[in-house]
Order: sequence, then structure tokens, then C-alpha cells
Amino acid sequence: MRSLLFPLAIGCSSLLPAQSDMIGEIIDSVRIDSMLLFVEEMSGEVPVNVGAGPVTISSRHSDNAMNAVAQQYYEQKFASWGYTSTAQAFNATGRNVLVTKTGSLYPDEIVILCAHYDALPAGMFNAPAADDDGSGCAAVLEAARILQDIPFERTIVFALWDQEEQGKIGSIYYANSMAGNDENIVGVVNMDAIAWDGNADKKARVHARPVANSMAIADTVFAVLDRYSIDIDLLLTTPGATYSDHASFWSAGYGAVLMIEEFSGDPNPFYHTMNDRVEHFDVPYFEKLAKLSIGSMAALAVPYDPGAAVRLRAGMNPPAAYAYPNPVTTDVQVWLEVTETGTYRIQLFDAVGKEALPSREYDLTPGKRGFSYDMSTLVPGSYTVVIHSDRGASAAVKVLRIP
Repeated sequence: MRSLLFPLAIGCSSLLPAQSDMIGEIIDSVRIDSMLLFVEEMSGEVPVNVGAGPVTISSRHSDNAMNAVAQQYYEQKFASWGYTSTAQAFNATGRNVLVTKTGSLYPDEIVILCAHYDALPAGMFNAPAADDDGSGCAAVLEAARILQDIPFERTIVFALWDQEEQGKIGSIYYANSMAGNDENIVGVVNMDAIAWDGNADKKARVHARPVANSMAIADTVFAVLDRYSIDIDLLLTTPGATYSDHASFWSAGYGAVLMIEEFSGDPNPFYHTMNDRVEHFDVPYFEKLAKLSIGSMAALAVPYDPGAAVRLRAGMNPPAAYAYPNPVTTDVQVWLEVTETGTYRIQLFDAVGKEALPSREYDLTPGKRGFSYDMSTLVPGSYTVVIHSDRGASAAVKVLRIP
């Protein structure tokens, strides 16, 4: 049975500030020239070689032979960074391209960064689909490139969906398969058209609705936007639209958000035409929205620094700490099983590692010890209570604040 509860995290009292710094480094590592080249290659502006000489990917429509070449292109890119990709077949022609980066602490908890690679228009015409959704695909590739050597607590799946334009067929197959196997997807960040800003007002949207922890994921996106001063005027749409792949996860009971340009108020006039090309991009806007999406995914997956983590002493056996109720709307009780007398520091961090409430210190003796936090003034989202003692013992527990 899937749950909104976040599991106990052991030995990460000094991890969260480092996590915050690492997210900033990840955001700073996103290169616009890298992403533009990816879009040019997948939209037919620049030839690619997938093993049989140069070829131009003129169309990624699901019925066009070039869509299979695009699939090979993505697999080749992932392989160049040391990943093993899977082509998930879901019908005679449809293939999702999936890459799994296994988490260091919680490999069964999955965070997905995704976009769709198929395109319109149909037929023998060119279907470059640079914005819809070459831009999102390029951001997925860029995330895979820059994160290849960075460990995370949770497992990351880089996913490129096929046949979104035919009714989200590829992502529906994947989401339903995961739900059928009771897989624990803790968050999905879907990018679908993130490079058009025709009126230069910097507006973009995050779509969410109260399904699983979707609203908390949106809160994480806004926290990353604020913490790292990304110059995007982000608007929340709730209940969010269901026209892209994030909705496949809502239908399966998982938390997900859609990152997208201001699709309704400032529509791309080249949408689903042969002229959806890189030349029409607002390049700085594309870079910022990609950074926000990648940074938000990284915050959900939690960068892991084993050198910074303080391990529990052997005498302090799990479960060392737990919270009740969880999820919580107002007051949460946190309980700690103390095995050594000492001074214990208690801290509460938000999703991007910023201290949300003042820290506390207690002189504690062995036994079951409890304390409470009033979280009613905090915005909904994921928080972590971190506990460590002057004797070296540490523990942490995640708490989900809901409206």
C-alpha cells in the first residue's frame, strides 16, 4: 500500500545544510549551450550519428521512422554518461526510454524527472517539436549529464515518454505498471514546453492538484525558486490541467507536478507546426525554467554526502525517532529513544535545507523522550526534524505538513 508518510532517515544531522549547498551547485551546473545542442540534434537542426553515419531527425511523430532514431539518440546520450537505459515497449511502435539512478539510502523511494519525446504534426511533414517537447527532453538529458557522479538518497528515474500526443499512452502504461507493482514513487516533475516566452514577462506555471503529495511537491518548487533566486514569475494552477504526462501519475494515485511555460496566457504560435524550432526560443527563460525543474527534482531526491553524515552509535538502535501524527496539519509529536545521557540539539529544516523554526537544546537522560512542534504557521510541504547529541549520536525523521 503506498503511503504519504516519509520514512525515518538515519545519520544525516549535518547532511541537510550540505544538501542545500549541493542543490545550488547542481542548479549552477546547468548549461544552456548543452541543452540547446540537444534540442538542435533532436529537432533536425544538427545531424546525429547513432551508428550508421550522419542522419537528420526530421520528425519524432510516433508513426514516423525517425522516431525510432530519436529513441536510439537518447539511449546513446545516456550511455555516453555511463547509464544503462531501458526501452520500455508498450505497443507495436511505442517505446519509453528509462534510466534508473539508484538511491544510496532509500533505493525503493523513486523520484522521476520526465518529458515526452514524440511530436506533432503527423504525416511525412517535418515535426521538429523543439519547444513541445524538445525543451523538456533536453532538460532531462542535461540533468542526467550533470548528476551522473552525484549520489542521492532516493532513486532517480530519468524518463522520456513516447506517444504523449496520442493520449499520454506511454506514461499511462508506466504509471499503471508501477502502481500495479506497488512501487513507491514519492514525486514526479514533468516538463512539457519550457522555452517559449513570447511577451517576455517571465511567467511560467506549475500545475498541481490534491492527489497524494502533489501540492507538497509544488511547495518544494516554490521553495527552490525562492531559495536560489531563480528569475521566473511562477504561477500555481490548481486543480492542474490533465493534458500532459503528469496526469498519468495522478490517475495512478501518485504525486506529480507539471512545469510549463504560460501556455494559456502566452501560447506559442508555432505549437504543433513544422515551425516549432529553436530559433523561436527565449533562451534565458528556457535556462531558468530548466534550472528550476532540475533543482526541484534534486531537492525531492535529496543529494547524499556520506562524508558529511554523522552515523548513529551502535548502542542507539533504530527506530531512533518517529513522529506522530504524520502527515500533520498543526502540532506534531517527535519521539526519540535516548540511550546516552547528553545534550541534544533539535532542528527543523524545510525541503531545501533551510532552518524553518529556531533550534532547541535539551539535556536528556536515557529513555523515551518526546517534544512537540507547532507547524501551523509553516507552508505545506516536506520537513525534516534532525536530532544530534554532543556524544555523536544522531537521527532524523521526515514530517509532511498538509493544509
